Amino acid sequence: MIPNIVRGSDPAGLVRYLFGKGRRNEHTDQHLVCASGDMFPSFDMDGKPAASYAEIGRRFDRRYRVRERKDDPFPPDMRGKNNPEREHGRKRVWHCSLAIKAGQGILTDQEWEAVIRDYLTRMNIIDGDDDQGVTWLAVRHGLSANGNDHVHIMVQLAADDGWINPYHDRINAQKSCRRMEKTRPELVELARSDTGTRVSWQYGQWRQWAEWKARNEYGDDEGWDAMDGNDEGWDAMDGNERSRLVTAVAASTMPRQYIARIVEACAKASRSEDEFIRRIRREGFSIDPRLRKGTAKDSFTDPGQVVGYRITWHSTDGWTERFNAFELGDDMRLKRLRDDWADDARSRSLAVQEWRAAMKNRPPFLDDGRERHPENLSTHDMERLVSEAFCIAASLNNAADDDEYRAAMREGLHTFDMLRERYGIAPEYGLWSMVASDEENRPRR
Repeated sequence: MIPNIVRGSDPAGLVRYLFGKGRRNEHTDQHLVCASGDMFPSFDMDGKPAASYAEIGRRFDRRYRVRERKDDPFPPDMRGKNNPEREHGRKRVWHCSLAIKAGQGILTDQEWEAVIRDYLTRMNIIDGDDDQGVTWLAVRHGLSANGNDHVHIMVQLAADDGWINPYHDRINAQKSCRRMEKTRPELVELARSDTGTRVSWQYGQWRQWAEWKARNEYGDDEGWDAMDGNDEGWDAMDGNERSRLVTAVAASTMPRQYIARIVEACAKASRSEDEFIRRIRREGFSIDPRLRKGTAKDSFTDPGQVVGYRITWHSTDGWTERFNAFELGDDMRLKRLRDDWADDARSRSLAVQEWRAAMKNRPPFLDDGRERHPENLSTHDMERLVSEAFCIAASLNNAADDDEYRAAMREGLHTFDMLRERYGIAPEYGLWSMVASDEENRPRR
């Protein structure tokens, strides 16, 4: 996590900024994540301001006004340089942004609340869940211009028992973040994926994807026609509106991170190189070997002549991404993956055959591999199967009439045929019963 701390003297202005559009119109879905009890009346159930910014600023300053009446209006200034003119309340607002490094992931509001309270406790601003005597709030909105998931924390340094001393806060902030990354479950996984499986990506590429996705998805409502290239609806939007739509898409989609996790799941579930190749292809990806220099494509005889691989992914709506192994993470390099796979004569021979089949876009060489046995389904496989089953069941339940129901049933049967072919599952294997029971219990018209 990345902390950034500043101090100011205008709480109403800071709240106005946090709930505004941002300097580059990057703020979307601005809302309160958590706060001290005295600040909740200023916000509604959705975390939006229920009072004017001026009123929120006055409520935020209540404890400062008490300190002022007690003739104690000056925040701590260890070196006497922050307030040489002795201005009352100068730099009384402590403002910290906590950001997750771009590309690592996105937390939920509940996860952020736990992280924020832990952070403020480590910074000696609050005492665990007991925040009596201190005024603070935390606001979240869309990703930053650089792609960071982040929150903003405002703290009133004036407390019931005196002033909170922020001296050395920047040093303590770094230490607190490093310790949380090693202990908090929400952050341990992010840190692991950043160090153990670093996904390399460029923000410009991600932004290009997000703009294309927004133009196609949101532009439809404004007259975009993907068939004839008419994007008058998209171009008719003002720049701020387009930017907000792009940011919204970017906040929820990250192709390289998504693909890297699937490739990692396939690698961890595989016991041999040939199984890994088949699992990757089963996910709808293309995988091509990177051969050692001087090795002919049609005549290599040993998997040792393959020194890397490239993944090609085509989205359902027409986007194409290509990644080399090292771009998916250090742990996804072929050399490292082979340390965990079988290395016997049969596995080596099968790996060569599967690489050749992948290069020529032929069906897998081995039709009944380990991955097609139900007992070897990975967690990722089960998530995919359960998700498809629920989608089919939902389509059947939402059918308005018999025609729609029959159409949904045909689509469901087609989907399960593909799943059976892909995963080698018998029709009666658990998942089909969800749809079958829906068919039995459906009232007849």
